[in-house]
Amino acid sequence: MSTLFPHIIAVLKRTGSRVSGRFVETSTPTNVTGSVQPVSGKDTQFLPENRRDVGVVKVYSNTPLSVSIEGSENPGDIVIWSGKKWEVFQELAYENGLIPHYKYLAAYVGEAT
Repeated sequence: MSTLFPHIIAVLKRTGSRVSGRFVETSTPTNVTGSVQPVSGKDTQFLPENRRDVGVVKVYSNTPLSVSIEGSENPGDIVIWSGKKWEVFQELAYENGLIPHYKYLAAYVGEAT
């Protein structure tokens, strides 16, 4: 386990396909090693307009996650953190060359059950 990301995070890996003309989504629960942190006030000014009114967190992980793409049928993975579900909607470039990892933004989509 990496010392940079010491926490286990529950993730729903989402995929989907067309079946008889309808989009059918499937999800597989998994765990990744990472860290979830609130965004700063500085970060919120760069969010897309439709994401400013919902909660947003930063997700750091050693494992790549799927990102939702607007206007596409590709669903983003769901991170479960603090009793809530967060949909990954943006991957942020983070290539400092020291420690390879991924950095994402995820938006609140509901309570985890």
